[in-house]
Amino acid sequence: MISTMSKNEIKQLQQYERRNKLLAAISELSVRADTHNNLNTLLQECCRILLEKEEFCLVWAGRRDADGNGITPLAALTTTRLPEKDCLILIEHVLTDMNETNPAACALLSGNRVIIQDNRVSLYSTALQEMVAKTGIRSCSAWPLLHQGQEYGVISIHSDQANAFTESEIDFLSLAIADISLALYSLEMRNKLEIERDFNREIIDTVQALLVSISPCGQILSFNAKAEEVTGYRLQEIYRKYWVDVLMAPEYRAQSQTLVSEILKGGNSNMNFQAPLLTKGQQLRTIKWHASIHTEVQENKVGIVLFGIDISEQLKVDQALNRALAKWENLFASIQDPALIVSSDNLILDANPATFAAARKIRDEVIGKKVCDILHGGRAAGAICPLEAQIQTRKSIINEAELRGLHGNYLITLSPLAPTQGHREATLLIARDLTEQEMMRAESMRTAQLASIGELAAGVAHEINNPINGIINYAQIILDEPDDPDNRDNLYRVIKEGKRIAGIVSNLLDFARRSEDSQISVQLHDILQNCLDLIEHQFKKDGIHLELDVDEALPSVLCNAQQIQQVLLNIMSNARYALNKRYPEANPDKRIYIHGEQVIHNNKGFIRLTIIDYGTGIEHDIMDRLFDPFFSTKPTGEGTGLGLSISHGLIMENNGFLRISSELGHSTSLIIDLPIAENT
Repeated sequence: MISTMSKNEIKQLQQYERRNKLLAAISELSVRADTHNNLNTLLQECCRILLEKEEFCLVWAGRRDADGNGITPLAALTTTRLPEKDCLILIEHVLTDMNETNPAACALLSGNRVIIQDNRVSLYSTALQEMVAKTGIRSCSAWPLLHQGQEYGVISIHSDQANAFTESEIDFLSLAIADISLALYSLEMRNKLEIERDFNREIIDTVQALLVSISPCGQILSFNAKAEEVTGYRLQEIYRKYWVDVLMAPEYRAQSQTLVSEILKGGNSNMNFQAPLLTKGQQLRTIKWHASIHTEVQENKVGIVLFGIDISEQLKVDQALNRALAKWENLFASIQDPALIVSSDNLILDANPATFAAARKIRDEVIGKKVCDILHGGRAAGAICPLEAQIQTRKSIINEAELRGLHGNYLITLSPLAPTQGHREATLLIARDLTEQEMMRAESMRTAQLASIGELAAGVAHEINNPINGIINYAQIILDEPDDPDNRDNLYRVIKEGKRIAGIVSNLLDFARRSEDSQISVQLHDILQNCLDLIEHQFKKDGIHLELDVDEALPSVLCNAQQIQQVLLNIMSNARYALNKRYPEANPDKRIYIHGEQVIHNNKGFIRLTIIDYGTGIEHDIMDRLFDPFFSTKPTGEGTGLGLSISHGLIMENNGFLRISSELGHSTSLIIDLPIAENT
């Protein structure tokens, strides 16, 4: 005789089917990409499944507001027995009472479920009583969505029957709510993993979720798609096999079986553990498991439901992060210049050993302090630190400054770091000590200057020789005939020649002196004339014709006159070399043309000086190397390669521009633009 199933067995089977359906929905929805929308969809689907029980007529889910003064509904479903519009309006009224008179609020505030078997005799809010009167709802329950101390919302279930929440139904709902809470927890964990992925520039494509149901004796009864994907097994291959043989690595099977057995004996309904899984392809995966246990199931029915998250990729990312952090710390520590990580509120978050050495402080005296206090040594009350102001702009900036806290002059580079979720905005500050660099630069300029002086010396000697011979001759005439009435004119000639010598020597001495960094308003025509006075004899000797087209009425320029004079002498020397190379003998075309004019750059006035020599010209393929230090087209021993490099730097220091254009075999043009002094 075939026995029929008891009502209790039918009810248990129905609960199992509902639970399995709920878990399947969770498994499918919890792995979708959009975390925010998936949360609402998950709650909506869970409410729909819970509402399939005939006794229930309304199920809704909500989340506590950010200010804690109310509940925002996220999903709400009713049966056809109730007017949906009226129910939703009444739900909103109930949600306004965020206190002990509201069952949903009470569940959230206490962290425990609230069950009302008959609303007509309850002492809850008038809004709830109104809801009862209009809809006929008799019993209700509210379940906080909690997992590991984190609150994810509340689910409220209503019935138009009194005492609808039996003991077995409460057990089922406890497990269902735990499953939903775990699913919400997994969504939150996935979101955290995504944040970690963004911060470490690593990509975790998916967070795997496995859903496996097993009998009380440990046999696998169901296997979802994700479980098949991760393990490599199909359900047909492992059906009725022991779960530890499939889901656990061999060395972990005995320990896992013992753990589950102890949980079953203890009567606990949930457990969490982490274990390695050996796939069909012999790959090890690390799975974080949550086990939900039915305590009233019969033999050969579902005894345990395992919900697993594959954290193998997370572990790999953590390892990669640790390697990346170790590499970064090594690079950061090995930087020879002071390097600091500064927050948006100007606090030093980290610094390398070079910073502590330059500041002559230990780490605890630097980290957590204001950047101005460490680098500048503090500031006056109410004063604004320019460095902190630059950090606030969140822009890449390079400038020079004296940093008293680091005891020197530095080139400061500010590089804003890309902001990431969950981390503070910060800026990388690197300070390069310019003390040694400035000394080397000054020495290079001095070397080039001395080379120019040496080149000028021979020409100046010849230039001085002529007026000296004149002075000697005039003096001899006066001695020979002291009473000659023309001796007065001869004395004037002696004075004139002496002044000529003094002017030449003065120009040479001015050029030979070490320059100051100050810039003054000066006529570019006067600087040019001083240069020509020094090289005029050499140009005459080589047969070079000078054509000067510079109006003395042009506005003054703001510059360091000695630096510009050195630039002009370098250019004239190169032009002389090119002309002598093309025309070893005298030639009408052996000439230099100099033109001056006023131009506009970005609404600012400049004086442009164009110097054209009609010499050999420059090859096109080396044009971009002309300003490189130590690059020279002259034979070895005839040039240092520093002239144009230093000239370019000097023009830039004077806020000007230097450009070169050339036609091979025809001419070379150097164009200098210097800013007009504002007072002219």
